[in-house]
Amino acid sequence: MNKYYLLILLFLVVSCTKDLELSYEKPDQTLVVNCLFSEDESWKVTLTRIKSYSDQSDTYVEDARAAIVPENNDTIHLEYSKDGIYISDEKPISGMQYQLIIRDSKGKTITATSSIPVKPVVSNTIASTQQTMYYSNANISDYSVMPWSFRISANNQPNYVHFRLSHFNTKYGYLRYMVTKETISALHAKKLNEDFITELEKLIGVSMGNYEYWRIIREIGDKYEIPYNGGLGIVFSNLKEIKVTTRYDDAFLSGYLFSNSLGLTNVSRDIWNVLGEYNGEKEVSLFVSDLPVLTKGGQTDFKEEYWLEVNGMSEDYYKYLKTYIKQVETKGNPFASVIEVQSNIQNGVGIFAGYNRQMIHFYDY
Repeated sequence: MNKYYLLILLFLVVSCTKDLELSYEKPDQTLVVNCLFSEDESWKVTLTRIKSYSDQSDTYVEDARAAIVPENNDTIHLEYSKDGIYISDEKPISGMQYQLIIRDSKGKTITATSSIPVKPVVSNTIASTQQTMYYSNANISDYSVMPWSFRISANNQPNYVHFRLSHFNTKYGYLRYMVTKETISALHAKKLNEDFITELEKLIGVSMGNYEYWRIIREIGDKYEIPYNGGLGIVFSNLKEIKVTTRYDDAFLSGYLFSNSLGLTNVSRDIWNVLGEYNGEKEVSLFVSDLPVLTKGGQTDFKEEYWLEVNGMSEDYYKYLKTYIKQVETKGNPFASVIEVQSNIQNGVGIFAGYNRQMIHFYDY
């Protein structure tokens, strides 16, 4: 009898195995617009199309017509560059209303409107060296921090602001690195992967910061499975070192930043950005991580500079960034609700929004 039960069980196991053909909704090829603009940069609009999750191909839009129309009606026509990027040498002006108009190859018109808001004024800055512990509700952790307070003001309309903390190491921040022809010759002599060398040749003459060159070259090395010993190590030892006096953006490292002010918050589990809304004038109290102090190791031959990045934002940019951070922070959680990123694009998706940026140096260690 047991033999018959075994045969029946085997039959059930085999008969229940079946490949399922799951159907996925095909992407509708909606145009995706990305343009965050400020007075510091010339116009640049990136156009792509929505693609399926499994699609690894580029979806750059290369055949559209793009223009920026200021409120004075002097239209700025953007020229196609590469990788879906449309550019102009002209720069936006703060306070002016701009309309983006795109016409794709199918005759569809995509539009959006935004402007650069009033730049916030930061005053009465008070930085403290007193260390304390801060319990972050964002990710339920304790951090060793230092308090910093200041006053921020703009107009009496709703103003939106974004804070980030950065620190600049004066020992390494003024060092730049460059791939040279001599670097490439050394790699050829060591008979490294030719495809790897070909990609590195594209970096000849490109100045990279101390923190950037490692990441960029390591990513290329990982692509071709280049080991450190006898591979990447040879590249790093043959880079040209350059000393500069400019504080390049890629030489700044982000630090932890927390809010202790009404209306200013860390979003989701994010501990790098503080976002908020205010009218007129507001007293702000933030906590900055003293991570550079902890990692300096008692060395006194260089300084760690603390900088606060203050971005005044349009309302659309504020909502876009807030929802984007939430989506990124919850994408690995199967129990989280779906977060839809804010878009202000008509007949498409994406963001067209103005902002202004200022870096405030408030303390040295």
